[in-house]
Parts: sequence; structure tokens; C-alpha cells
Amino acid sequence: MPASHRHELAPAGIGHPRVRQFLNIKHNRVKNAEGAFALEGLWSIERAVEANVPIEVVFVCRALQRGDEADRVIDNLREGGTRPFEVSERVLRRMVDRDGPDGLAAIAHLRTPRLNDVAVGPATRVVVADGFELAGNLGTLIRCADGAGAAAVVLTDRRLRVSHPRVLKASMGTVFSTPVVDADRADALAWLRARGFRVIAAEPAAPTSYRDADYRGRVAIVLGSERHGVAPFWVDAADVTVSIPMRGVADSLNVGHAAALLLYEALHQA
Repeated sequence: MPASHRHELAPAGIGHPRVRQFLNIKHNRVKNAEGAFALEGLWSIERAVEANVPIEVVFVCRALQRGDEADRVIDNLREGGTRPFEVSERVLRRMVDRDGPDGLAAIAHLRTPRLNDVAVGPATRVVVADGFELAGNLGTLIRCADGAGAAAVVLTDRRLRVSHPRVLKASMGTVFSTPVVDADRADALAWLRARGFRVIAAEPAAPTSYRDADYRGRVAIVLGSERHGVAPFWVDAADVTVSIPMRGVADSLNVGHAAALLLYEALHQA
């Protein structure tokens, strides 16, 4: 960091309120903090900045900081009102889990969208992720939804927080740009029905192949948890249930892979 800026960084030790706030968010020890993200490293901070996600504070460790790009990002954050703090190498290594940390961490806040915030057009596709328990799979699904042009991911019977570090990593930052809505099952279904969505649920025992379903128009693709599959609520509500042909000993694919197949079939038919 340029020498002219160094005196402007306030020091923060492991007991500093902002450092404790970061650790509490990271380890899910903060009530009502669903929109709070503990960002680890330059990559995650840049993804948040690209999506215009407000960053409240940034932590800088000069001993670990690498390259001019970090200086540029820090300067831009400061100009936008982000408060910078200087932490030691020991403190930063307590804050982040990454191998080879690059000297940066931050706290960001993402507004939690509601169902009525989702823009709906003639051929809108949304994904319903029901009862998901693994953060990596949810992040992969969000990334697939982004790639296939889905308007939103709706979480029902949610078992994990969207701000989990593994969700951010597996989503490749798309959790910041793809609307992820938390909703009750009944509320989600009522919203879909009121807007004319067809509900297509992935069910391994379904007789209809996912390739034979009609994904035209407004479609909601429902995928269930890794352990239990699609809940009976969604099976009963579905206009059609579909399966992915399996020719080996496994009876189903990883839910992220299944999501990719269905989403891109829907994109193909759009």
C-alpha cells in the first residue's frame, strides 16, 4: 500500500469489535444477519464490488498483501465510504481459512430479496431448492441458475445460510448477482401459481424423462435435498415430475449436476 495511505489505517487486534463481528458472521453466531457476508481474500471482495454489494469494512494485512490490484481495490473502497482496518498476520490467519491468504478480508451486506422482487416475463425460469443441506451444492446450483439465465433461486425449507463461505465459493460469486429468495413452501407455490408458472419437479422415480418435459413459458424447476429428495409437498404440487436416466449402479446424480441438465434443457426450449 502506498506510504501516504498507511497512517490512515486504524489498527485492529483479535479483540477489536469489527474483528469479532467478522468472526461471528463467518461462524454464524450473529442473529438476524442473513445478509451479512464475511469475505475472505481479494477475489471474493472483487466479486462483491462487481455486483455493487455494499462493503462495510475491509481488513488489510500488509505482511500478506500481494500486488497493486489490492491497493486499487482498497483505495476505491475507501473512496466509497468503506472503513479500512490494519490487522497483523496472526490476526488475519485467525480470520480466514484460505491457504496462502492474500492479506485482505471484509464484511459485506447483501439485501435479501423477496418473491415480489423477482422480475417475471413471458419465459421466466426460476429454480426452487427445497431442503438443501450442503452449502457447496447450493452454491453450485446458484452458479448453474446464473449460467442458464434463471431469474431467481427460491429456497424453501431452508437448512443453511446463503452467506456461508462455501456457498460463495461454489457459486463463483454469482450469489451476489442472482436473486436468492427465502420463502415458505406454501407461499412460494402460491406466488408461482398466481403468475402462471408450470412446476416441474425432479424425482428419480418419475416415468417421464427430463428431456421429454415441456419447459416453454414460465417454469419453476424444483430440486430436493441431497438426502431426502423432493418433498411430498412439491411432488403433489408439480404439474409434471421428471427423472434423469441412470444406466449405472447409482440411482441419482449430484443435485448440482441434475440442476444443470434441467436448466439447460429449459434454456434450449426457450
